Amino acid sequence: MKTFVGIFAELLTNFVKFKQSLGFKYETEAGELYRFSVFTTTFSLSKPILTKEIVQAWCTQRVHEGVRHSHRRAYPVRQFAVYLNSMGLDAYIIPPGANTRHYTYIPYIFTHAEIERIFINSDRLCPRRNSTISFVVPVILRILYSCGLRISEAISLQNKHVNLRDGILEVKNSKFGKDRLVPITESMTEICRQYFRVLHQYSSPDDYFFMKSNGQPVTRDNVYRRFREILWVSGISHRGRGTGPRLHDLRHTYAVHTLKRAVDRGIDVYCTLPILSTYMGHVSVTASEQYLRLTADAFPAISCRG
Repeated sequence: MKTFVGIFAELLTNFVKFKQSLGFKYETEAGELYRFSVFTTTFSLSKPILTKEIVQAWCTQRVHEGVRHSHRRAYPVRQFAVYLNSMGLDAYIIPPGANTRHYTYIPYIFTHAEIERIFINSDRLCPRRNSTISFVVPVILRILYSCGLRISEAISLQNKHVNLRDGILEVKNSKFGKDRLVPITESMTEICRQYFRVLHQYSSPDDYFFMKSNGQPVTRDNVYRRFREILWVSGISHRGRGTGPRLHDLRHTYAVHTLKRAVDRGIDVYCTLPILSTYMGHVSVTASEQYLRLTADAFPAISCRG
Protein backbone atom coordinates (compact mmCIF):
# COMPACT_ATOMS: atom_id res chain seq x y z
CA MET A 1 0.00 0.00 0.00
CA LYS A 2 1.30 3.45 -0.91
CA THR A 3 1.90 5.97 1.85
CA PHE A 4 -0.92 8.49 2.13
CA VAL A 5 -0.12 12.15 1.62
CA GLY A 6 -1.68 15.43 2.67
CA ILE A 7 -3.39 16.57 5.82
CA PHE A 8 -5.55 13.41 6.09
CA ALA A 9 -2.57 11.02 5.79
CA GLU A 10 -2.48 9.84 9.41
CA LEU A 11 -6.27 9.53 9.66
CA LEU A 12 -6.45 7.56 6.40
CA THR A 13 -3.70 5.22 7.60
CA ASN A 14 -5.54 4.57 10.86
CA PHE A 15 -8.81 4.06 9.02
CA VAL A 16 -7.37 1.41 6.68
CA LYS A 17 -5.75 -0.38 9.63
CA PHE A 18 -9.13 -0.31 11.39
CA LYS A 19 -10.93 -1.87 8.41
CA GLN A 20 -8.27 -4.55 8.04
CA SER A 21 -8.48 -5.34 11.75
CA LEU A 22 -12.14 -6.25 11.13
CA GLY A 23 -11.10 -8.87 8.59
CA PHE A 24 -11.42 -6.85 5.37
CA LYS A 25 -8.57 -7.03 2.85
CA TYR A 26 -9.31 -3.40 1.96
CA GLU A 27 -6.59 -3.21 -0.70
CA THR A 28 -8.56 -1.88 -3.67
CA GLU A 29 -10.28 0.66 -1.41
CA ALA A 30 -6.94 1.72 0.05
CA GLY A 31 -5.74 2.43 -3.49
CA GLU A 32 -8.75 4.68 -4.10
CA LEU A 33 -8.14 6.44 -0.78
CA TYR A 34 -4.49 7.02 -1.72
CA ARG A 35 -5.64 8.78 -4.89
CA PHE A 36 -8.12 10.71 -2.76
CA SER A 37 -5.31 11.81 -0.43
CA VAL A 38 -3.39 13.16 -3.45
CA PHE A 39 -6.56 14.94 -4.60
CA THR A 40 -6.96 16.70 -1.21
CA THR A 41 -3.54 18.33 -1.59
CA THR A 42 -5.06 20.57 -4.27
CA PHE A 43 -7.09 22.29 -1.54
CA SER A 44 -5.73 24.83 0.94
CA LEU A 45 -6.40 23.07 4.25
CA SER A 46 -5.06 23.97 7.67
CA LYS A 47 -7.09 21.32 9.56
CA PRO A 48 -8.18 17.77 8.69
CA ILE A 49 -11.83 18.67 8.14
CA LEU A 50 -13.54 16.72 5.39
CA THR A 51 -15.79 19.40 3.93
CA LYS A 52 -18.75 19.07 1.63
CA GLU A 53 -16.80 20.89 -1.07
CA ILE A 54 -13.98 18.32 -1.04
CA VAL A 55 -16.27 15.29 -0.94
CA GLN A 56 -18.57 16.48 -3.71
CA ALA A 57 -15.63 17.48 -5.90
CA TRP A 58 -14.17 13.98 -5.51
CA CYS A 59 -17.45 12.12 -5.96
CA THR A 60 -18.71 14.00 -8.99
CA GLN A 61 -18.80 11.69 -12.00
CA ARG A 62 -16.04 12.58 -14.42
CA VAL A 63 -16.23 12.96 -18.18
CA HIS A 64 -16.03 9.56 -19.92
CA GLU A 65 -16.24 7.80 -16.53
CA GLY A 66 -18.78 5.04 -16.06
CA VAL A 67 -21.24 5.07 -13.19
CA ARG A 68 -19.74 1.91 -11.69
CA HIS A 69 -16.24 3.44 -11.49
CA SER A 70 -17.67 6.63 -10.03
CA HIS A 71 -19.35 4.58 -7.29
CA ARG A 72 -16.14 2.70 -6.63
CA ARG A 73 -14.29 5.98 -6.03
CA ALA A 74 -17.01 7.45 -3.82
CA TYR A 75 -17.75 4.46 -1.59
CA PRO A 76 -14.51 4.33 0.47
CA VAL A 77 -14.57 8.11 0.95
CA ARG A 78 -18.07 7.85 2.37
CA GLN A 79 -16.89 5.10 4.73
CA PHE A 80 -13.94 7.26 5.74
CA ALA A 81 -16.32 10.14 6.54
CA VAL A 82 -18.47 7.85 8.71
CA TYR A 83 -15.31 6.73 10.52
CA LEU A 84 -14.28 10.35 11.16
CA ASN A 85 -17.73 11.16 12.53
CA SER A 86 -17.49 8.18 14.89
CA MET A 87 -14.20 9.66 16.15
CA GLY A 88 -15.93 12.96 16.88
CA LEU A 89 -14.34 14.73 13.92
CA ASP A 90 -16.12 16.93 11.39
CA ALA A 91 -16.73 15.23 8.06
CA TYR A 92 -19.36 15.53 5.36
CA ILE A 93 -21.04 12.20 4.60
CA ILE A 94 -22.39 12.05 1.08
CA PRO A 95 -26.02 10.77 1.13
CA PRO A 96 -26.31 7.03 0.38
CA GLY A 97 -28.58 7.65 -2.61
CA ALA A 98 -26.03 9.89 -4.27
CA ASN A 99 -23.57 7.14 -5.07
CA THR A 100 -25.10 3.73 -4.54
CA ARG A 101 -26.40 1.15 -6.94
CA HIS A 102 -30.11 0.59 -7.24
CA TYR A 103 -31.43 -2.93 -7.64
CA THR A 104 -34.87 -3.66 -9.01
CA TYR A 105 -34.81 -7.39 -8.28
CA ILE A 106 -37.28 -8.44 -5.59
CA PRO A 107 -35.98 -11.49 -3.69
CA TYR A 108 -38.14 -14.60 -3.64
CA ILE A 109 -38.72 -15.70 -0.04
CA PHE A 110 -39.48 -19.40 0.10
CA THR A 111 -42.07 -20.67 2.54
CA HIS A 112 -41.07 -23.37 5.02
CA ALA A 113 -43.17 -25.85 3.03
CA GLU A 114 -41.34 -24.94 -0.19
CA ILE A 115 -37.95 -25.34 1.51
CA GLU A 116 -39.00 -28.79 2.71
CA ARG A 117 -40.07 -29.79 -0.83
CA ILE A 118 -36.79 -28.51 -2.24
CA PHE A 119 -34.78 -30.64 0.18
CA ILE A 120 -36.92 -33.75 -0.43
CA ASN A 121 -36.61 -33.45 -4.19
CA SER A 122 -32.89 -32.67 -4.05
CA ASP A 123 -32.44 -36.00 -2.26
CA ARG A 124 -34.20 -37.69 -5.19
CA LEU A 125 -31.81 -36.47 -7.89
CA CYS A 126 -30.85 -39.35 -10.16
CA PRO A 127 -27.15 -40.27 -9.94
CA ARG A 128 -25.18 -39.64 -13.11
CA ARG A 129 -22.24 -41.68 -14.28
CA ASN A 130 -18.89 -40.17 -13.28
CA SER A 131 -20.67 -37.24 -11.62
CA THR A 132 -20.80 -36.15 -7.99
CA ILE A 133 -23.66 -33.70 -8.53
CA SER A 134 -26.39 -35.89 -7.01
CA PHE A 135 -24.34 -36.00 -3.78
CA VAL A 136 -23.30 -32.34 -3.86
CA VAL A 137 -26.61 -30.59 -4.55
CA PRO A 138 -28.63 -31.85 -1.53
CA VAL A 139 -25.84 -30.74 0.82
CA ILE A 140 -24.99 -27.44 -0.82
CA LEU A 141 -28.64 -26.32 -0.94
CA ARG A 142 -28.96 -27.08 2.76
CA ILE A 143 -25.76 -25.12 3.45
CA LEU A 144 -27.06 -22.10 1.50
CA TYR A 145 -30.31 -22.08 3.44
CA SER A 146 -29.20 -23.11 6.94
CA CYS A 147 -26.06 -20.93 6.99
CA GLY A 148 -27.07 -18.07 4.69
CA LEU A 149 -23.95 -18.52 2.56
CA ARG A 150 -23.46 -17.04 -0.87
CA ILE A 151 -23.11 -19.70 -3.57
CA SER A 152 -19.63 -18.35 -4.36
CA GLU A 153 -18.64 -18.91 -0.73
CA ALA A 154 -20.00 -22.46 -0.68
CA ILE A 155 -18.26 -23.66 -3.85
CA SER A 156 -14.96 -22.12 -2.67
CA LEU A 157 -14.88 -24.15 0.54
CA GLN A 158 -11.96 -26.55 0.83
CA ASN A 159 -11.87 -29.52 3.19
CA LYS A 160 -9.53 -27.61 5.50
CA HIS A 161 -12.18 -24.90 5.85
CA VAL A 162 -14.86 -27.33 7.09
CA ASN A 163 -14.43 -28.22 10.76
CA LEU A 164 -16.55 -31.35 11.11
CA ARG A 165 -15.64 -31.82 14.77
CA ASP A 166 -16.86 -28.45 16.06
CA GLY A 167 -19.28 -27.59 13.25
CA ILE A 168 -17.63 -24.43 11.91
CA LEU A 169 -17.11 -23.22 8.35
CA GLU A 170 -14.19 -20.92 7.59
CA VAL A 171 -15.24 -18.61 4.77
CA LYS A 172 -12.17 -17.13 3.12
CA ASN A 173 -11.89 -14.03 0.96
CA SER A 174 -15.63 -13.61 0.47
CA LYS A 175 -17.39 -10.58 -0.94
CA PHE A 176 -15.58 -7.33 0.01
CA GLY A 177 -12.50 -9.48 0.78
CA LYS A 178 -13.72 -10.39 4.24
CA ASP A 179 -13.02 -13.66 6.10
CA ARG A 180 -15.38 -15.04 8.74
CA LEU A 181 -16.22 -18.12 10.80
CA VAL A 182 -19.72 -19.55 10.40
CA PRO A 183 -21.01 -21.91 13.11
CA ILE A 184 -23.44 -24.55 11.80
CA THR A 185 -26.05 -26.61 13.57
CA GLU A 186 -25.36 -30.13 14.80
CA SER A 187 -27.84 -31.58 12.29
CA MET A 188 -26.13 -29.74 9.41
CA THR A 189 -22.73 -30.83 10.73
CA GLU A 190 -23.86 -34.45 10.73
CA ILE A 191 -25.07 -34.14 7.12
CA CYS A 192 -21.64 -32.76 6.18
CA ARG A 193 -19.93 -35.63 8.02
CA GLN A 194 -21.97 -38.22 6.09
CA TYR A 195 -21.25 -36.43 2.81
CA PHE A 196 -17.53 -36.27 3.63
CA ARG A 197 -17.36 -39.99 4.35
CA VAL A 198 -18.88 -40.75 0.94
CA LEU A 199 -16.97 -38.30 -1.28
CA HIS A 200 -13.70 -37.60 0.52
CA GLN A 201 -12.30 -40.95 1.63
CA TYR A 202 -9.06 -40.26 -0.26
CA SER A 203 -9.12 -36.47 -0.41
CA SER A 204 -6.57 -33.99 0.90
CA PRO A 205 -7.24 -30.91 3.07
CA ASP A 206 -6.71 -28.72 -0.02
CA ASP A 207 -9.38 -30.48 -2.07
CA TYR A 208 -12.66 -28.65 -2.60
CA PHE A 209 -15.43 -29.77 -0.29
CA PHE A 210 -17.96 -29.58 -3.13
CA MET A 211 -15.96 -31.02 -6.01
CA LYS A 212 -16.49 -32.78 -9.31
CA SER A 213 -15.16 -36.26 -9.99
CA ASN A 214 -12.08 -34.67 -11.62
CA GLY A 215 -11.21 -32.80 -8.42
CA GLN A 216 -12.30 -29.39 -9.70
CA PRO A 217 -14.87 -27.40 -7.69
CA VAL A 218 -18.48 -27.56 -8.84
CA THR A 219 -19.55 -24.37 -10.55
CA ARG A 220 -22.45 -22.07 -9.89
CA ASP A 221 -23.97 -23.22 -13.20
CA ASN A 222 -23.66 -26.90 -12.19
CA VAL A 223 -25.70 -26.25 -9.08
CA TYR A 224 -28.14 -23.78 -10.66
CA ARG A 225 -29.19 -26.18 -13.45
CA ARG A 226 -30.08 -28.85 -10.88
CA PHE A 227 -31.77 -26.22 -8.72
CA ARG A 228 -34.06 -25.27 -11.61
CA GLU A 229 -34.99 -28.95 -12.06
CA ILE A 230 -35.76 -29.23 -8.35
CA LEU A 231 -37.93 -26.10 -8.40
CA TRP A 232 -39.93 -27.59 -11.28
CA VAL A 233 -40.68 -30.90 -9.58
CA SER A 234 -41.36 -29.02 -6.32
CA GLY A 235 -44.14 -27.01 -7.97
CA ILE A 236 -42.33 -23.70 -7.59
CA SER A 237 -42.66 -21.62 -10.73
CA HIS A 238 -39.67 -19.80 -12.16
CA ARG A 239 -40.64 -16.26 -13.10
CA GLY A 240 -38.23 -15.92 -16.02
CA ARG A 241 -34.64 -14.86 -16.56
CA GLY A 242 -33.56 -12.18 -14.08
CA THR A 243 -36.63 -12.60 -11.89
CA GLY A 244 -35.86 -15.82 -10.04
CA PRO A 245 -36.16 -17.67 -7.80
CA ARG A 246 -32.35 -17.76 -7.70
CA LEU A 247 -29.88 -19.72 -5.60
CA HIS A 248 -29.17 -16.44 -3.79
CA ASP A 249 -32.78 -16.35 -2.64
CA LEU A 250 -31.99 -19.23 -0.27
CA ARG A 251 -29.67 -16.80 1.52
CA HIS A 252 -32.39 -14.14 1.61
CA THR A 253 -34.85 -16.72 2.91
CA TYR A 254 -32.43 -17.75 5.67
CA ALA A 255 -32.27 -14.12 6.89
CA VAL A 256 -36.04 -13.62 6.80
CA HIS A 257 -36.77 -16.90 8.58
CA THR A 258 -34.14 -16.04 11.22
CA LEU A 259 -35.81 -12.71 11.95
CA LYS A 260 -39.22 -14.39 12.01
CA ARG A 261 -37.95 -16.82 14.67
CA ALA A 262 -36.65 -13.87 16.69
CA VAL A 263 -40.08 -12.24 16.57
CA ASP A 264 -41.78 -15.51 17.58
CA ARG A 265 -39.48 -15.74 20.59
CA GLY A 266 -40.14 -12.17 21.66
CA ILE A 267 -36.63 -11.00 20.79
CA ASP A 268 -36.16 -7.43 19.56
CA VAL A 269 -35.12 -7.85 15.92
CA TYR A 270 -33.09 -4.63 16.08
CA CYS A 271 -30.88 -6.40 18.61
CA THR A 272 -30.70 -9.41 16.30
CA LEU A 273 -29.60 -7.41 13.26
CA PRO A 274 -25.93 -6.85 14.26
CA ILE A 275 -25.52 -10.58 14.97
CA LEU A 276 -27.20 -11.51 11.68
CA SER A 277 -25.06 -8.96 9.83
CA THR A 278 -21.83 -10.45 11.20
CA TYR A 279 -22.95 -14.04 10.57
CA MET A 280 -23.83 -13.30 6.94
CA GLY A 281 -20.69 -11.28 6.24
CA HIS A 282 -22.37 -7.95 5.52
CA VAL A 283 -20.20 -4.84 5.50
CA SER A 284 -22.58 -3.08 7.90
CA VAL A 285 -25.87 -3.49 9.75
CA THR A 286 -27.44 -1.22 7.13
CA ALA A 287 -27.01 -3.98 4.55
CA SER A 288 -29.08 -6.30 6.77
CA GLU A 289 -31.93 -3.84 7.33
CA GLN A 290 -33.56 -4.77 4.00
CA TYR A 291 -34.59 -8.02 5.66
CA LEU A 292 -36.89 -6.17 8.08
CA ARG A 293 -39.10 -5.15 5.17
CA LEU A 294 -38.83 -8.56 3.53
CA THR A 295 -39.82 -10.24 6.82
CA ALA A 296 -42.85 -7.97 7.17
CA ASP A 297 -43.80 -8.66 3.53
CA ALA A 298 -43.45 -12.43 3.92
CA PHE A 299 -45.25 -12.55 7.28
CA PRO A 300 -47.73 -9.62 7.28
CA ALA A 301 -49.32 -10.80 10.54
CA ILE A 302 -46.22 -9.91 12.57
CA SER A 303 -44.61 -6.65 13.59
CA CYS A 304 -40.88 -6.41 12.94
CA ARG A 305 -40.37 -4.20 15.96
CA GLY A 306 -40.34 -7.22 18.25
